[in-house]
Amino acid sequence: MAICSGLRKQSISFLSTGAVLLTKAALAAPLDPVSCLIEPYQTVELSTPVAGILAEVAVDRGDLVAAGQVVARLESRVEALQRDLARARSTDGTQVAGLEARVAFLTDQAQRNADLAKRSALAANEAQKAGMEAELARQELERAKLDQARAALELQQAEAVLAQRALVSPISGVVTERLLDPGEYQDGQSHIVTVARLDVLRVEAFAPIAYFPQLAVGQQVTVTPEAPLDQPRPATIRVIDRVFDAATATFGLRMELDNADLSLPAGLRCTLSFP
Repeated sequence: MAICSGLRKQSISFLSTGAVLLTKAALAAPLDPVSCLIEPYQTVELSTPVAGILAEVAVDRGDLVAAGQVVARLESRVEALQRDLARARSTDGTQVAGLEARVAFLTDQAQRNADLAKRSALAANEAQKAGMEAELARQELERAKLDQARAALELQQAEAVLAQRALVSPISGVVTERLLDPGEYQDGQSHIVTVARLDVLRVEAFAPIAYFPQLAVGQQVTVTPEAPLDQPRPATIRVIDRVFDAATATFGLRMELDNADLSLPAGLRCTLSFP
């Protein structure tokens, strides 16, 4: 009986060790390639926040644009005039300068009248009147300074309104779509051009659930685009979905692929290989 018990324990131990070895072997097994799709890293539909007539569309489909570049403008002569008027008001310091001189004169006069009143050389009410005139002049000066500060704010507002008439690309990329031409009406809702960022590309793929234990964010993989651009390229896993698709028994992957030379277009099918 003791011999049988010892053999049974050895068998269980052997089977357990074999199961662990099989599991490790399964995890270490090479993963078959899966299909993928190369997409732009970012696609932006550009539109102005206000409506108006297009005065200029500076780009066309296929053009490269830089971040901060003006790609279109709305007619803005009225807004430019309002900006110029606001600037003229904000920089006009003649009223403030005149009031400052008046305040200085009336303050000196009030001080002299106060000294005369102390020596009984001037009636007290005349001295009080001079002091009141000086105080009223100071209040008028403060109102003028406040008006000038308000004019500076109005200038900022006019410049912001004028800036809304220019359409600026927030990213560097290539124009993939141009919908309107100069002279057409922009309603402030539909977009004028579409820009796609291509210096970095996104690679989307779906892998079997069995691959999940062997993949990690930051892991290097190989992407091979379809012919004739079938040169293998390194990519980095950036997203691994945590919600699986039960219908297909797969989960989503997103990779980033460097394309600083813009040699690889987006919209290609590809094959994703794992190390």
